[in-house]
Amino acid sequence: MTSQAGALPPSRRSVRATLQLIGYGALASYQDYRAMFTWRSWLCGWLVRLLCQVLFFANLGQLLGSPEAQGYLALGNAVVLGPLGALGVVSSTVGERRTGTLQFLLISRTPPFLALASRGLHWVADGLITSTIALLAVRLLLGVPVHWAALPAIVGVNALMTVGCYCVALCLSGISLRMPESRMYLTVGATIVLMLVAGVNTPVPDDGVLGAAARLLPVSHGLAAVRQLAHDGAVPVTLVLGEALVAVGWALAGYFVLTHALRHTVRSGALTLR
Repeated sequence: MTSQAGALPPSRRSVRATLQLIGYGALASYQDYRAMFTWRSWLCGWLVRLLCQVLFFANLGQLLGSPEAQGYLALGNAVVLGPLGALGVVSSTVGERRTGTLQFLLISRTPPFLALASRGLHWVADGLITSTIALLAVRLLLGVPVHWAALPAIVGVNALMTVGCYCVALCLSGISLRMPESRMYLTVGATIVLMLVAGVNTPVPDDGVLGAAARLLPVSHGLAAVRQLAHDGAVPVTLVLGEALVAVGWALAGYFVLTHALRHTVRSGALTLR
């Protein structure tokens, strides 16, 4: 008699093995996150800091004497917490190399890209949770107009934005693996670009180099879709599809850059088991 796993077709066995790998990686990422925060330090420290950041930008709009500006800044900075949170995987990937776990991932039988990508999923979850809480906070505390019926759609679009930015972070992780000292510069640089160009605090540029860069960022289309959802509750299909297309492009780029970086570190002898 054959086992249940052996009775499955090869394609189904590979899908099952991939899902198991992602599941184990997500479980490991959850344990890593528990080592960083307790529920008290997360709730009273990390979450409060992020909410203060959102309220700071919202107060800038209030100082301008424009409710529209306050709502624009509050909504943009609340939603972008998800994509910005996903950038944390850049530092954690370099941490895998410095703690020695990357070497063991590379000599194991599991695909290293999937292992590394799944081990950083706690940054995606953290970004989505904090962004959703911040969105509810600006709605309740500042009265930013958000259709409650559109909230599930807003969270879904934000999840797409966060995954797209996570793929950007995987691409940056490939660079930081070869140059570990660049991880903070890459993270801060990506944060600044998103805050300035993607429509978080100011409208997205229409033309020129900045306009072309904005169309390639995994936040510009999604944030515009979120603003429309918050305004009238209608789902902008074109913007959502644009966000999905950009996310797919960055996923391919992240796979190529990170995989090439892993192969380079192995061939160059930069990694040791000592």
